[in-house]
Amino acid sequence: MASPYITAPVQGPPIRGWMAPLFLVLFLFAAMNGGAYLLAPALFQADQARGPYTLANNYELTRVYSRSLEGYRQIVQQFPESGYYDAARIGIGNSLMGLDRRDEAIVQYQQLLTTLRAGDALKANRLAVLSKLASALEETGDMTQFPDVYALLAAEYPDSSATADAKRFADTIAAATANAAESQSAGGSDLVAIDIEPAVVGKPFTMSVRVDPKAVPAGTFSIALNSSFVSAFDVVSVKPTTRGTSDYWGKRFFQFSMAGEPIEVVFTLKAKAVGKQLLDIDLESNFTLIELNTTMSVDVAGQ
Repeated sequence: MASPYITAPVQGPPIRGWMAPLFLVLFLFAAMNGGAYLLAPALFQADQARGPYTLANNYELTRVYSRSLEGYRQIVQQFPESGYYDAARIGIGNSLMGLDRRDEAIVQYQQLLTTLRAGDALKANRLAVLSKLASALEETGDMTQFPDVYALLAAEYPDSSATADAKRFADTIAAATANAAESQSAGGSDLVAIDIEPAVVGKPFTMSVRVDPKAVPAGTFSIALNSSFVSAFDVVSVKPTTRGTSDYWGKRFFQFSMAGEPIEVVFTLKAKAVGKQLLDIDLESNFTLIELNTTMSVDVAGQ
């Protein structure tokens, strides 16, 4: 007789019942780790660029431009996929400006404009680049390229402070161009007359400035030319010989002595490049700038 205590073997749940959830968990785990693995290089690269960018930016802020330029260039070369790439390219232009390498900075900003077009982040960078480029062109007195840059600012960012700042120089260019259209001779004051020979790149030409004794007190005075104009030309000679030169207020000062007769100063200049240059001329005496409100466009032709 069979024992009443003998029972059938205990049966576990079917394999399929408990293996399916396990496979699902393993699949999700593998997918998450696989995605993290694929994203890791980009994330790691961005992390790598952050340190060099911060260092380069600190150098720029403290005006150690040679070091910031080196750092920004390192980022551009080594981390082209980084989120710091565009900012580093802008930093290169800023550093070149800080080193007074304005022509190189202008080229850098112009190259940036060909790529910074779409997207919110790029749009913000584009405004920064247009603003920097406008400032660089104003500092160099470039009347040829500036109107085009100002037109972009006015069209794309009409309400920005950069556009308002650029408008002042754009208006100055317009006034200077109007003066030049009337004559190659200009006088912002009855007491000062300016005559400029036609300028051809690479060839000497003269610019004469005649100052009446009533324009300044007797004694030492200076003819002040905007520095951007002077930097666009080689100064071959100044007659009569200047008693000294100095740079401040964004101008180059050529010092002379005023007696009882009008003095005519003849500058012999040689243009470095073809284009339009803005001439802004004033007088200075006893550390006071006497503004003549005389601006004009000087056209430099090719050979």
